[in-house]
Amino acid sequence: MDTTRTARRFPRTVPEAHPLCAMLRQLRQAARLSLSQFEERHGIPAVVIGAYERGDRVPPLTKLDHILGCFGYRLAAVPLGVQAVRLPADMVAELRAIADQLETTLDTTDTDDGGTEGGPVDAGEPFTPSPV
Repeated sequence: MDTTRTARRFPRTVPEAHPLCAMLRQLRQAARLSLSQFEERHGIPAVVIGAYERGDRVPPLTKLDHILGCFGYRLAAVPLGVQAVRLPADMVAELRAIADQLETTLDTTDTDDGGTEGGPVDAGEPFTPSPV
């Protein structure tokens, strides 16, 4: 019985493979990680990531979502006709700072006076926004 592998599961000649392959490699390289460093940090074998980056294999959606999560991204379904918008870097930085402040606020525990200022809101408590 011939045990040589003659066909790839996801040939490099398939045009749809190239953007995904390139994206995975770009994300890893932007994080300044070699394949072996990526394996050490995230537990996905270097040969598997390399195969995805070359287009030799197609990652299942759950695996792709996990890999993207290693870089701070998630897979998402976007309705047809919706166009992506690239925000300016300064706006992205400002939004991240706001998100960090919100996260810090939500993580704050109860205050010394027994109140919940800065902490989570009780589900039974009505929420009244403060004036801007």
